[in-house]
Amino acid sequence: MNNDKSASAKHPVKKDQIPQPPKNCDGQLYTIQPSDTLFIIARKFRVTVESILSVNPQISNRDIIFAGQLICIPTETNKPTCDLRVLTLRFLTKDGQPLPAVNGSVQLNDRVIVRPSFNRPVSRAFFFLQPTGTETCELASLIGVDCPSAVTGVAEILWQVPPGTLGRVFVIACINSCCTKSDEVLVVRNSE
Repeated sequence: MNNDKSASAKHPVKKDQIPQPPKNCDGQLYTIQPSDTLFIIARKFRVTVESILSVNPQISNRDIIFAGQLICIPTETNKPTCDLRVLTLRFLTKDGQPLPAVNGSVQLNDRVIVRPSFNRPVSRAFFFLQPTGTETCELASLIGVDCPSAVTGVAEILWQVPPGTLGRVFVIACINSCCTKSDEVLVVRNSE
């Protein structure tokens, strides 16, 4: 199997050399352009090369397609679902005790454990602080990353909280290409 993603569609010598499209197409028919590859077509329609090949039995070699050839682009119905969810986002003292909330804001110490839990294990968890008074995510800053064990649905960082911190903390966690974002939690640490 050649994984060359740059081999372009071949120009046919005779029109009768172009394979006919499949008799049934659960999706849409597409006419291959001279610069197309199966990889380019798959990316364009957000499907996989394998799904295109599975509904186009007339393509006997993935590296040989023809400009002008009609192929079926499948409707992806079996996309994997991303059922990853953040269950809790807790703020604890360095000894593991819950931090108090006053008027809806978690009152932070100088060192805080930030611990989200998930409905299944995650491979990466990214912790962010978005300053209060900003509504754009460009101003959010990364405060930590955890690569937790693949057997638990818990991540954790120890955050050195700067004096005067005021904002919303949230977590984005992923496993494979499935990612989720937690709710935002308002936090404050008074200046000292």
